[in-house]
Amino acid sequence: MVKRIISENYVKSRIPKGFNLEAARMVQRRLASMVATTPLRQPVDLVTGIDVAYRGNYAYSVAATYSMELNHVIEYGCYEGEVTFPYVPTLLSFRELSPMIRAFMRLKRRPQVVLIDGHGVAHPYRLGIAAHFGVVMGLPTIGVAKSLLYGEVKGSLIIDPSNGEVIGGVVGCGRHEVYVSVGNMITLNDALVLISRLCLRDRMPEPILYAHTMANRVKHSGCINALI
Repeated sequence: MVKRIISENYVKSRIPKGFNLEAARMVQRRLASMVATTPLRQPVDLVTGIDVAYRGNYAYSVAATYSMELNHVIEYGCYEGEVTFPYVPTLLSFRELSPMIRAFMRLKRRPQVVLIDGHGVAHPYRLGIAAHFGVVMGLPTIGVAKSLLYGEVKGSLIIDPSNGEVIGGVVGCGRHEVYVSVGNMITLNDALVLISRLCLRDRMPEPILYAHTMANRVKHSGCINALI
């Protein structure tokens, strides 16, 4: 059994001076109440993966749209800019939401689903980066993470230890496993099926693999040069 619970005292020790943690928690609770767990309304072809790479205080975010029908990426969106909020478990969206949205908004075509390298509702406040992004953008989103942030893994499910609620699932991706949870406007079953279909190689589903690779290329070459 894999189990992970984040201490609030640990979170408090890492937040920047002057940051209002309680206000952030209020935002998280409010947005979490807006997460919709509903079946997908249309067939899925275009799936966008989003990831962020860092160099110091600079974020390099890439959105890569993958066509399941064509089996390749058809478009990239890219953003690079300074960030001021550090990495703090349970507060990742306060660091990554803006660069992710800015990269996504540079895409020309709207995907049916967005995959975020991070968690959705498998989060102590039910608002990981995938859920935050999905609610703000009004899009179907799925959180796909390489490690567990919160909960207990029992079999192929992620369970909230405080109440026994199913908050995610585990999918084999090559030789590894990924932790999948609803972001917004999708059911957990639909999310697990889609991620299983997109785990064609190793470690992460194809759209996120492309976004990850390109984000690291952008980190060294910049958006304009890397996307030529």
